Amino acid sequence: MSKAGMDAARRHAKHLPRFRNQKAAEDTLFADRDALLTLLSEVSVASTAFDPDYSPESLKALESWYFELWEDDGFGGLSLDRETFERCMAMYFGEVIVRNDKRYEWVVQEFAFEKGKYEMGISRPGFAVMLRAFRDHYALPNNKRRQRIWRRYREYAA
Repeated sequence: MSKAGMDAARRHAKHLPRFRNQKAAEDTLFADRDALLTLLSEVSVASTAFDPDYSPESLKALESWYFELWEDDGFGGLSLDRETFERCMAMYFGEVIVRNDKRYEWVVQEFAFEKGKYEMGISRPGFAVMLRAFRDHYALPNNKRRQRIWRRYREYAA
């Protein structure tokens, strides 16, 4: 790996939680996932456009709601910050994939570049993606139609 790649891996590792073993990581990270999904379900009552039914189509509504909240500075009205909402979105995205594509499952893996640091994501044979948050989702390029999450779902479920 290049020096720049190693530097990026070290920066990423700084933000990952440390656990004494795999079981402790799984217990905590899966509980965090479940809490974020519950939080999203609870705050979704404030939206007439988003219903957390875990259908692939609901990803479009979630992203649309996110941009509505971002444009109107509406996250505070939900009693959570944008960063927490972006974590909820990533967990919901993963859960939609797991529920709708039987090849996928949730996984917790030790980060390859630092022992004791773990991350959670979804995996199918030959492919895995770690999900922490859709950080600064509003700023991503090439998202004029604001359906990047839906397109990502279709790519992973293909």
